[in-house]
Order: sequence, then C-alpha cells, then structure tokens
Amino acid sequence: MMKIFKYLFLIILISLFASCSDNESSNVKNDFMKKTASPAIVGETIEFAYAMGTTSGRLNTAEAVASIPGAQGTGFGLYSYFTARSSISYNGVNYTGGAEVPVKTVKETNTNGATTTASMMEKVETHYMNPVVALGAGQSDLIAATLRYYYVVPEEARGKEVSLRFTAKSTEGESASYQTPAYKVSKMDMKRLIVMTNSNACYFSIADMKAYTKAEVESQNLSGKIDFVYMYQAQLNGFTYNHAFVSPGTDPKFVAIPANIPSGWTKNNTLMEKRVDVRDAQLKGNIPNVYIDDIDFETLNLSAAVDYVLDCKAEEGAFMKTADGKYAAYIFINSLNTNNGGTMTVSIKRYPLK
Repeated sequence: MMKIFKYLFLIILISLFASCSDNESSNVKNDFMKKTASPAIVGETIEFAYAMGTTSGRLNTAEAVASIPGAQGTGFGLYSYFTARSSISYNGVNYTGGAEVPVKTVKETNTNGATTTASMMEKVETHYMNPVVALGAGQSDLIAATLRYYYVVPEEARGKEVSLRFTAKSTEGESASYQTPAYKVSKMDMKRLIVMTNSNACYFSIADMKAYTKAEVESQNLSGKIDFVYMYQAQLNGFTYNHAFVSPGTDPKFVAIPANIPSGWTKNNTLMEKRVDVRDAQLKGNIPNVYIDDIDFETLNLSAAVDYVLDCKAEEGAFMKTADGKYAAYIFINSLNTNNGGTMTVSIKRYPLK
C-alpha cells in the first residue's frame, strides 16, 4: 500500500508542473515553474519552484547551475510548503486555511559560483507526504519535494540572457535534470520609494535616481544633472497646480516657486508625458501584474510631450526623457501628502538610450 501511495504522490506532485525530464527511464522525475512574472532587473530576485520526486529510495540532493552566476542571496530555500486545509498550528505558528505552511526539507545548502547544491532531509513531516495523515503524527522518508530557488540578478547579466539547469538525485544514484529556457535580463534600473519634499529634497536626477536638496545641488555642482523639480502649491494664477513636476528650463509661468530654480543653474528641458493608467506592479508594490519593460522604452514616442506635469495624483505617473537623451524613465507616484508644505513619494524605472 505504501508503494502505491508513493507512486500516486509522485504523479500528483509532478503533474502539477507538467512533468518533463531529460532521463525518462530514471525513477527520479523533475520539473520546474518560474514563479516571478515581472521583468528581470539587476538586483531583483527571480523565484523558481523546482519539483522532484523518486519512486526508488529517497531524495538525496538537488542542484541548480546558472549560466551566469547569481548575485549574493542566490540559492535554494530550506523549506517546501503545503497548503493548510483549515486553521492549524505548526512549529508554534498559527496558520489559517489556505495559507502556505513551511516544512523543512533541506538540511543545508551552498552556493559556489554558478552552482547551488542542497542536501535533502532523510525524514519529513508525514502530513506533507500524505495530507490524510494528521499533522504531527510522525515522520516519513522524503520521496518528493518542491524547493524554492532564488536567483538574484547580477550586474554581469544586464541585457543578456540567463538560464538554469536543475538536477535531482536519489539515494539510489539515479538522477533527472531539467534545462530551463533562456530568460532575458532587462537593461533597466529600478529604485523604489524615494521621498521628495517641497522646497527641500525636491531636485531629482534621473541619472542618479535620487532627490537632492538645494544645498546638495550647489555644493556638489549638480544642477546639470537635475531633470525635474517637485513643487506643491494648491493654485497658481487661477488654475489648479497642486503637486507638480517641472523642468528647470520650463516656461516660468509653470513654476510656482521661482526661488527653487536659481538663475545660475543649468536649465534642462526634460520631456514629460503624464500617464494616469500605468500602474507598474514592481513600482507600485502589488497587483495588478502589469509591468513596464524594455520594449516600452524602446518604442517610447514623446514627440508631443511638454516639459512639465501639473496636478499629479497618487498612482499616476509620467514617462520622461532627459535633455541629453541618455535616459528614458517612468516616474510612478506612490503617495502624496499636503502636510509640511507638500511631500511626494515616487519610484522609478530608468532605461539607457545611449
């Protein structure tokens, strides 16, 4: 009966991933799923789920070899997960029905260069292997598991393609491997939750993806790098102004606070196009899963753009192009506040045009 269950459990596990292996005659089967749908950006993490199982012996090791070594933080997680059918308590933690419950299935893991190895546990919570058995009823041989693998995109991969080769081995010496497709790594850079304050840290450099104060701009001679200035004023000359982006070189009639753009500074004219419908999930931090990718910047047409954006609102944004033509960017407005003279929190995706 146990042998029948082992086969059944393995079939169910691998079928969830539309099983495929380069060694169909092996008793070890494997497959993978790329869980991360967002663009692969340097410094960000791509998450994979690697499913493996054996009908002979136990699982012994798992291995992942990247075509380009990942940055620090790349490697297998120590846990697999099962879905709680109802509210339960496990290892001192309470979980509600539908929650993912972690079960340690990896003894230790090591990443050396492009290769990550994981040594599997001999025994595991029986409920993980057979959900009809009560939680905490005992331990069973580890014959199947789905590991999380995290690939932190390194600078070396920018604009290139990266792929992985996963391999599972059993205690019987049998193995199975899976070669993933190649995934394109973006040329973009990204930075989240940059706070700007009216008449203080209000000078933004797309090249640096940073907001500066007037004192910083002047002491570091940065005026040539300032692409827009954040200003807040409810009304200007009878029209609604509110939170605004203005280029240092824009027409003075759009500048609510003239003293914020000293006459001796470089006056860049940054092209801007306001967008009320682009809510990039990486910049926003949650759903919907809509993303700005390289192609959006490569095909960006700002021929009808102006050099200011007025009356900005939260969860809107603007496509921009620097005056020197080096970068295109999307500035997403995470939040706004009229207190303390006006503050704005933004996130940015930046793409090199040259």
